[in-house]
Amino acid sequence: MDLRIQKTRAAIKSAFLELRRKKPIEKITVTELAKLAEINKATFYLHYSDIYSLADEMEDEVIDDILSEIQGLNKFFDDPRKYTAEMRRALLNNLSTLNSVFSGSRYSGFAEKIEERIKARLYAEFPNLKSRRNDIVLSFIIQGTFHTIATSAGKEVPDSEDLETIARLTDHIITELKPADE
Repeated sequence: MDLRIQKTRAAIKSAFLELRRKKPIEKITVTELAKLAEINKATFYLHYSDIYSLADEMEDEVIDDILSEIQGLNKFFDDPRKYTAEMRRALLNNLSTLNSVFSGSRYSGFAEKIEERIKARLYAEFPNLKSRRNDIVLSFIIQGTFHTIATSAGKEVPDSEDLETIARLTDHIITELKPADE
């Protein structure tokens, strides 16, 4: 990608994050974003169709960053403790951006997107597990883990007892996963 395009997109994203820290997405206008990014509106529209397409792209990038930090997701079934610890670490490492990009009305979208992406990776690795029943079990594990970690993310020191509880529950719930043909 051309360096000028990279710099323009970086300026747009930086301005968007700054505005998101101050106000809900519904209150952000292309005019104020363009002014803050020091571009004109036409330049913004060369890159994005609207504020929401920018938000969608940034959400996907944050999720990519988080998932890239969760090593060995395919070992999820063998070592739920490692999965839980890595999920927490990945969320904490991206907390500032998460709080900006996924605040307000966009919060539930993050949980849905990350669940969808984790399931896709797991089913790609273990196609014989793809079933409605396992979808429910995985939703319970992923959403439960995410929301528990997200609501405790404000703690300064990671609570190992919390992580152990999540891991133990995940370990137990994983036993409910069955091959699709059973």
